[in-house]
Amino acid sequence: MLKLKEVIRKSLRFLLFDNTCSCCHKKLNREGYICSKCLEKLKKETYLKNKDNFYYIFIYEEEIRQIISDYKLRNRKDLVRDIAFLIKKPIFQLIEREKIDIIIPVPISEEREIERGFNQIEYLLEYLNIKYKKIDRIKNTKHMYVLKDNKKREKNVEKAFKNSLNLENKNVLIVDDIVTSGATINSISKELKKDNENINIKVFSIAIARHFIKK
Repeated sequence: MLKLKEVIRKSLRFLLFDNTCSCCHKKLNREGYICSKCLEKLKKETYLKNKDNFYYIFIYEEEIRQIISDYKLRNRKDLVRDIAFLIKKPIFQLIEREKIDIIIPVPISEEREIERGFNQIEYLLEYLNIKYKKIDRIKNTKHMYVLKDNKKREKNVEKAFKNSLNLENKNVLIVDDIVTSGATINSISKELKKDNENINIKVFSIAIARHFIKK
């Protein structure tokens, strides 16, 4: 019976949804939304990289941009499995190496969560069985990609977050999917440091903008 249900589920997915790879857009040859060839290619790039306190796996270009977009915006929630496969080893390495005490996913607004049906980072952490603590997003902000100027981005997320966690003397890891200008992370960091002394903050993201690395 379970096998029959699985066959029906797969058949419905291929009937109702686009059955192409999120990277190369060719027909999928495996369960998931990334074909075996693209997954193998991406796997070769999955080692921990960093720019100061910002740690990441990929540059936010081409295939990765499409994968993240499909995951959180285009009804491909099951991409969590392939993303988790790609980032699992590096993120656990970072948590162990930096002796992380508390992990905080970047919160999304209530409006965004209703649109998407989930918080993509919380869902990913849960899939990886990584415990986390939440802070609040108290301000609905514009999509960052529509704001090209860094000052406008900073203003957009200014005082957008509220923390009630005791983080004194803690090593904290903020987790996000994309870092472009760093405005969101800077706003969160400012809020976390406000009432907490001796807090050490690191950031992990799936991808980071090339211009951010070069600045």
